[in-house]
Amino acid sequence: MFNIIVGVIALFTLALFGGAAYLVVRALLKKLNRDQGIDMESPQAQSSYSKGTSLAKNTTLLKALTIGILSILALIPLGIIMDMTSDREALYHSVVDEIGRSWGEQQTLSGPVLVIPYSYFVMQEEVSADGKNRHQVKRTYQDELVILPKKLKLDLDLKHDFRTRGIYQSLVYNATLQGKADFSLSHYEVPNLIAFDNKNARLAFGVSSNQAIDKVDKLELTGDTIKLSGSLMSGTGLGTTGGLEKGFNQGVQVGEASDFSVNFAMTLRGSQSISALPLGEQTLLNIHADWPHPSFKGLLPAEREINAQGFTASWNISHLTRNYPQEFIKSNQSTLTEVSANAILFEPVTHYGKIERSVKYGLLFIVLTFIMLFIFELGQKTSLSTIQYVLVGSAMALFYLLLLSLSEHLAFLHAYLIAACIPVLSVSAYVGSATASIKRGAIVGIMLVSLYAVLYSILQLEDYALLMGTGLLLVVLLILMFVTRHQPKNTA
Repeated sequence: MFNIIVGVIALFTLALFGGAAYLVVRALLKKLNRDQGIDMESPQAQSSYSKGTSLAKNTTLLKALTIGILSILALIPLGIIMDMTSDREALYHSVVDEIGRSWGEQQTLSGPVLVIPYSYFVMQEEVSADGKNRHQVKRTYQDELVILPKKLKLDLDLKHDFRTRGIYQSLVYNATLQGKADFSLSHYEVPNLIAFDNKNARLAFGVSSNQAIDKVDKLELTGDTIKLSGSLMSGTGLGTTGGLEKGFNQGVQVGEASDFSVNFAMTLRGSQSISALPLGEQTLLNIHADWPHPSFKGLLPAEREINAQGFTASWNISHLTRNYPQEFIKSNQSTLTEVSANAILFEPVTHYGKIERSVKYGLLFIVLTFIMLFIFELGQKTSLSTIQYVLVGSAMALFYLLLLSLSEHLAFLHAYLIAACIPVLSVSAYVGSATASIKRGAIVGIMLVSLYAVLYSILQLEDYALLMGTGLLLVVLLILMFVTRHQPKNTA
C-alpha cells in the first residue's frame, strides 16, 4: 500500500514539475525576446504573438523542450513501479520456494549402488611404556566398498501440476521412476583386507529430498547368489559421499562373485527440475513430461522432442565423462555430482517478467506517445497545452501500475487489455474534448491502440524484442521527419 501511495504522489509530482518546467522555459524565451527588443506585454507583441511571429509558448522549440523535460521526469514514476514489480516478484519467488520445500524441492536421483562392509588391518608401530622398545601392533578397522552398476537405465515420467498459496501458484510435478541396474561382482583388491561382510551389504538409493518420496512400488533382485535382507530403511549410510547423502537403502546378502540385476520403481514429488547422476559404466536416461517448456543443463540430451503436449529427452552417457571410478572406498570419495543430466520445467516468462520488460520500455512508449501527439498537433494544425501533456503522461504511467495490480489476479492478456483501455479511452476522450473534435480524439485513440498492440507483440517475442523496439523507434522518427519537412524556420 505504501508503494502505491508513493506512486500516486510521484504522478502528481510529475505534473507539478512539468508545469514548473514549462513556466521556466517560457520565462527564458520571454527574456530572450526582451533582449532582442520585443516587449511581450505590449499590444504590438500580443498581436505578433497571435499571428505566430514571436517565439512564444506555442513555438516548435518550446514544445520540444517541454516534451523532453516531461519525458525525463517520467522516469520517477516508472522507477517506482519497477521497484514495486521487483518487490512483488521477490515475494512470488519466496512463496514458490516455500511451496517447493513443502511439496518437494528440486530432485536429484542417484544409484542404486552396492555397499559392502569390510574389515582391514593396519600395522602400527608403538613404543613400550619405558620408551626403550618398539614393536608392531596389528589394528583392525572397518570401512565400506561402494560399487557402481555396470549398466543403469532410468525412465522418468513427469506429470505437472500447480499448487496455490494466496494469489501465487507454483509449478510442481509428480514423477514415476522405473529403473534397472546391472551389477557384475568380481574379486576386488583392497589393501590389507581381512574379510568382506557380504551378509550385511546394502543397496543405496540416493534421493535429494526424502520427504518427497511417496512410495517404493517395486524392488526386485535377479540373480542366483543374492537375496533381500530385512526391509527398506531410511538413509543411505553414505553421508560423506556427495550425491548419496540422502535417500534409502535395502539390505542384501551377496555371494563372493556374482552378477545380478535390480529392478525398481518409485513415485516421488518435486518442483522446478529433476536430474540424475550417471553412475553406470553406461547410463541410459529417458525423461517424458507433459510440460511443453523444458530447459536442459549439465549433460545435454542426445535426442529430444518438444511439442505442445510435452517433451521427451534421452541421454546415453558413458563413464568416461566423469573422473571417479566404478569402485571406491567410502572414506576416500567425497562427491559424485561433478556430472549430471538435468531437465528443468521452465516457465518461459512469468507475468512479473513481462511486466518488468514492459516497464523497461515505459519511457520509450511515453516519449512515443508525446511524439505522436506532437505529430498530431502539426498534422491537424491544433495545439495541446503542457498540462494536457502532463496528464497524458500520467495516464501512460498509470497503465503499468494497473498492469502490475491486475496481472496478479487475471491472465496476463486480460490484465493487459483492461489496463490498456485506461490510457486509450481516457487520452483519446481527453484530446477529443480539449480540441472539441470527436474525429481528432478518434485519431489519437487509433494511434494509442496501435502503440499498445506493438508493445504486446514485443512482450511476446523474447528473442526479437530489442529488434522490434528499435524498428518501432525508427519508424516513428521517419514519420516525424516527414511531417516536419515543410516547417518554417523560427526567426527572432
